[in-house]
Amino acid sequence: MGAALAYSAYRRSEIETLSPRDLLVKLFEGLERFIEQAAQAMEDRHYERAARSCQRVRDILFELQSTLNFEAGGEIAQRLDALYAFMIRETLEAGLRRDAHRIRQLLRVVRPLTEAWRGIPDEYAHVTSLTGSNHQHMIDLRG
Repeated sequence: MGAALAYSAYRRSEIETLSPRDLLVKLFEGLERFIEQAAQAMEDRHYERAARSCQRVRDILFELQSTLNFEAGGEIAQRLDALYAFMIRETLEAGLRRDAHRIRQLLRVVRPLTEAWRGIPDEYAHVTSLTGSNHQHMIDLRG
């Protein structure tokens, strides 16, 4: 049990020290991973595993929605909110219908977003709406 607690503390520390950009990249990488796992489980007829992976996808999407700062992000935050809501609905439908192709289609949306976050230069990796900088960003990671 001690090793499990130590690992948990290590992982928590790792997450807490990530820049906002790197945390978002990890969330999007998790989306990609769980979407693929859900699709594979559906194809393999492991529906309980597929349901768990779909739930993980939805959990990440809910977390992404909760980080949107509509005041600072304006129209971009509104569009991301609508996009995340769409992906949540698609994940639910794909899970209910056990449709691997449908959930994999979300990768066409998620992968460009992952790459966009990866592409943010290091000098802006720590800038959020919480810094009080002159830059306008839509992300509020207080969640």
